[in-house]
Amino acid sequence: MQQLLYFLIFTSSLLQSQVIKDSVLGNPKYVKEYVVFLNDSGPFTFMKGDNEYGHATIMRPDNLRKSMSGSWFESDFCRYINNETYYDKNRNITKETWYYKSGEIVDDYTYTYDSLGRLINENSTDKYSTTNKKYIYKGSSKKLKFTEYRSKWENEPEKTYFNNREYHAPFIVTRFDTLSKTDSVFAVTDFVWKKVGENSFQEGNDSIFRKKLCQVNFYDDEFQIKESKFFDYKIDHYNKKLFQSGYTKYERDSLGRIKKETQIQDDKYHYFVQEKNGKYREEIKDGGYASTSAMAYEYYDDGNLKTRTHFYQGNISNRIQFVYKNNRIEKIFYLDTWGKDKNNLKPTEIIFKYKFDKQKNWTEIIKNIDGKDLYKWVREIKYYE
Repeated sequence: MQQLLYFLIFTSSLLQSQVIKDSVLGNPKYVKEYVVFLNDSGPFTFMKGDNEYGHATIMRPDNLRKSMSGSWFESDFCRYINNETYYDKNRNITKETWYYKSGEIVDDYTYTYDSLGRLINENSTDKYSTTNKKYIYKGSSKKLKFTEYRSKWENEPEKTYFNNREYHAPFIVTRFDTLSKTDSVFAVTDFVWKKVGENSFQEGNDSIFRKKLCQVNFYDDEFQIKESKFFDYKIDHYNKKLFQSGYTKYERDSLGRIKKETQIQDDKYHYFVQEKNGKYREEIKDGGYASTSAMAYEYYDDGNLKTRTHFYQGNISNRIQFVYKNNRIEKIFYLDTWGKDKNNLKPTEIIFKYKFDKQKNWTEIIKNIDGKDLYKWVREIKYYE
């Protein structure tokens, strides 16, 4: 039932699952990738003094790759990327080194896998520290049981932490009611707030595990989700109430695809107290901020995403139209209304110019903004024989 919790994320990725973006086909042995800034362009930064990777960026490989791919294919600017990555014959990453534009190393990573292909060791080093993560699994399954974390900063002694991953994330259970066509999702958790002062609390764990409601899905006659309500059990410091943190409505086309999802917030705070009979009593307080945010989707006949439009308070915030060729994004029209005159809006035309190797992987993409080449993403790929 975890699919229910991450339904939107799964659906969003499925929309473009047919389109090749930054994946590497075949059997890669080594990939070096970096960005070249053309015609006085540069990486996207938010504040003066930000480095090339951006403002307050989480400097982990997964986040850096996601940030680069998102900005490259879905915006008129460009993030930064510069790394060397090595793979084994099973396509597992065994080593990767990330660089700043100057050539200085950001972080150096090595990974070790067991005979079942499970990651069992991760080492990372940078200018100031060394860390090691050891992963321990439950029998021969891929379910992670323990993590041992060792860290060593410059002149400090090494520190070691152990984490029981079975309790790290709450166990999820669901209860489906066939009459009302609702699915209630509960987290089974020992999380509690502990009072440490007059008005101070800290996170803790109890000796008792309790079911905490975290989501309710409402289904239509086709058993597709039409509405979802989300709840946060960590808001109330007295461990007695649930806070309604979100309410989303979904509209679908004749093929069952989401054509619009709307997040609605009224001007109230909604709390829920569980009674002895297991039902929840709602408490409503004034002081909230009413807002409506929506995402609308259009599709081509082949199922690929055509447009994605974001609305806030009923007005267009941004809009992207995708144009494809040979299963790749050839062009996008990008409209961002932030800080612009609403009466004089014109989308930016972005064209992607590809070069390919014999394995049909792209080795270079030039990103052209309104007729001017501004960014070049380069990949040098070596393959196993």
